[in-house]
Amino acid sequence: MLQDSVMETIIVVCSLLSLYTLSSGCHITISSNNGEDLKKCDDLNIKKMMDFVNSTITKQTQILQDVMTKDCQGRRIYKCVEDVANKKSTGQSSTLNPTAQFNSSHGVDGLFPSGSVHIIATHRERNPFWWVNLDKEYLVERVEIWNRKDCCAERTRNLDVTIGPTLNDMKLCAHYKGPSHKGEHLVLGCTKRMRGRYVKLQLQGTDYLNLLEIKVFAVKTCSN
Repeated sequence: MLQDSVMETIIVVCSLLSLYTLSSGCHITISSNNGEDLKKCDDLNIKKMMDFVNSTITKQTQILQDVMTKDCQGRRIYKCVEDVANKKSTGQSSTLNPTAQFNSSHGVDGLFPSGSVHIIATHRERNPFWWVNLDKEYLVERVEIWNRKDCCAERTRNLDVTIGPTLNDMKLCAHYKGPSHKGEHLVLGCTKRMRGRYVKLQLQGTDYLNLLEIKVFAVKTCSN
């Protein structure tokens, strides 16, 4: 699938490069971002054509640079976005009942049962939080959250997702206003990819923090 996407991007770039050399062809039509068709042969429209083509080539080239690279043996490898939080070290501000299955580790155990098992749950407290240690720094693209299926989903609101190299040095990736719904799957993308080792979820206000599962999707290098 990734290879198909890369090939499509290469075809687009090559097509645009060919088009670039045909600036004198008055029959060429290019649709710009605002829907305007540029057909005329006057200098102004040719300049618009070239500006649009150059911009598109730059964007497509950046996409290729983002997804392709080579290792030290010259073999082509790809950058993939994968969950890097599964079964990693976790913590939370408190645990509702340590003898039940409310521990922080259940947030990344990969299980999606119904009911109040294999979930994370803190006490009702001010600004409760949960965090995961990814073991090393990654370029994080998004965080995905699954709400518990049985009840209490409305508690997931005013939620900050922060990322950083340490728990004392975190920056905002995304904010979810909510409230959420039972069993809802939330996809919270960072405004731009953020580098960090820790990902933290924290409610702003006084309530329980209870969630079923959390996944952190980051850029990894994957062999072809």
